[in-house]
Amino acid sequence: MMKRIPKDWPNSAFSQEIQVGDLFWHVQVSGTSPSHLLLLHGTGSSAHTWGAIFTELSKHYTVIAVDLPGHGFTKNLGNKTLSLDQLADTLTDLRKALKIDYFDSIVGHSAGATLALSYALKNKQPKMIIGLNPSLISLPNFYNKFVAPFLNPIVTSSFFTAVLSDLLPRTNMINSLLDSTKSVLTPEKRDRYKTLFKSADHLNGSMSFMAGADIPSLLSRCKKISSRLTFIVTEDDGWIPIKPLCEVIRKDFVNPRIIEIKGGHLFHEESEKLALEFIMSALTEEEAKHVHTN
Repeated sequence: MMKRIPKDWPNSAFSQEIQVGDLFWHVQVSGTSPSHLLLLHGTGSSAHTWGAIFTELSKHYTVIAVDLPGHGFTKNLGNKTLSLDQLADTLTDLRKALKIDYFDSIVGHSAGATLALSYALKNKQPKMIIGLNPSLISLPNFYNKFVAPFLNPIVTSSFFTAVLSDLLPRTNMINSLLDSTKSVLTPEKRDRYKTLFKSADHLNGSMSFMAGADIPSLLSRCKKISSRLTFIVTEDDGWIPIKPLCEVIRKDFVNPRIIEIKGGHLFHEESEKLALEFIMSALTEEEAKHVHTN
């Protein structure tokens, strides 16, 4: 167990730190299956977002959940603003450091789904990619309201983020941000985000993740993805409107499967059991198909 992780942090018993170049990764690994499943959180989140989903999936797969560079408990001592392609390369380096040859499947939430696609384009493609509310359209109003003002260079200075991270937990801003997802989280789950945003590095990492995502460039290449694609999208997502999102998915991907359900942007935290059912169903369907075709 890593020292700097709170004792009650989700799945902390599986936490380890791995240094790869300038990055000190916080990684959680559990399971004994030869089939490897990578979990990628979205902007401003961390591996904690997977909660019981991580534990349940690890009964069937070897599950790897990471805190992305600059997020959570992963320390980034190098280049802070990483593009999607650069982030994908850091994942490749981490995979090699973990002595894993191949991620059979990737489940990504929001910007984590976008990163999964970027990773697939640069590596041996996973058999399956599951995107939960993937951020494949330019971010809506919440972005302009909450985040854009912070993204200019003066503001991403470490001084400013240090002041802001000190301020944020004392204001209602994190609650407002969570409310804007249209997901109803328990006080305990809200507190985890407050813990994360007390860190200036986490705040900086979140902003850099948004700033470095060139969605149009990624989408122009997505027809080359041969992985089986399942996108689970929610009707009430306050961050990524479902209608334009589904239009993009149908236009830019080959044979994607879209599952529409009720819920907000963080539905997998709000109803873990439901999210797990959809994830397992997509994964086992892929395996059945794989066995059938072999």
